[in-house]
Amino acid sequence: MKIAVLRGVKNFVIEEVSIPSLEADEVLMHVKACGICTSELYLWNGKFKNVVFPSYLGHEPSGVIQEVGRNVGGFNVGDHVTFLSETGCFAEYAKAKKSSIVKIANNIPFEEALGEPIACAVNGIRRSNIQFGDNVVVIGCGFMGLLLIQLASLRSPSSIVAIDINDERLKLAADLGADLTINPREVDVVKYVMGITNGRGADVVIEATGEQKPLDMATEMVKIRGRLVIFGYHVGESRSINMQMWNWKGLDVINAHERESEVYMEGMRIGIMLLSKGKIKLKPLITHKYPLEEINRAFNDTDMKIKGLIKAAVIP
Repeated sequence: MKIAVLRGVKNFVIEEVSIPSLEADEVLMHVKACGICTSELYLWNGKFKNVVFPSYLGHEPSGVIQEVGRNVGGFNVGDHVTFLSETGCFAEYAKAKKSSIVKIANNIPFEEALGEPIACAVNGIRRSNIQFGDNVVVIGCGFMGLLLIQLASLRSPSSIVAIDINDERLKLAADLGADLTINPREVDVVKYVMGITNGRGADVVIEATGEQKPLDMATEMVKIRGRLVIFGYHVGESRSINMQMWNWKGLDVINAHERESEVYMEGMRIGIMLLSKGKIKLKPLITHKYPLEEINRAFNDTDMKIKGLIKAAVIP
């Protein structure tokens, strides 16, 4: 089978390897799509320094079951699934434990059934504890931010404010559930949020960028005893925080990245259920698709943030 191997900075190489053999509790999938995650982008472009080469990346897959282990029940050859795999999924085939697999409906396109990032967003919203009538702000309208907006809207908040410097993404945010959109290059967003909340600040602010300035912004616009949800991936870099303001406001600061496998899978099952019922939409978010042989171009386009790109998927 073909698999993409990261041999160095900005250097995926396509190699031929044997199809992985199965343990009794494992399932072999023919990978049909695998999304590119920002965390992997930092490995590819060298921003994350502690990289061991060669690296086998790809953790947002979906596909079709090719073979099941002898102790696996409930899954059959031909089932459409999404899954968590310990093997790199920028490949033609990958395997996973039975406990790490979720079925998807046959009518859902594989590139939309990316269970891992959907699970991340579901668990992030669950931990944010959004209540009926809350004022919610989402800073960052990339793929995850746009998914978070859709999920947050299912909690029936009073309003969702979307903040981004990209007007095209703000328009999409409005289409997907944001009540108000703000571009910080045009408006003092902290003053704006304080204005629409009668000076109180937002009940919940979700930072979904992984950058310093939005983190500062979130601290200023969240209300006293509000919830500051850090969803952005702040990789390998120090961050400064206004601890005095965090203390004075008595904030609940929530790191919304979930790592417990059972919780991860619960979020995936919930997310795929919402996707199958049309409660969340991924079609407008999966904007670019690339064959496996063009994986370096896919990562480069993601890194360069080419016009119109929200989420890229590799199609082996």
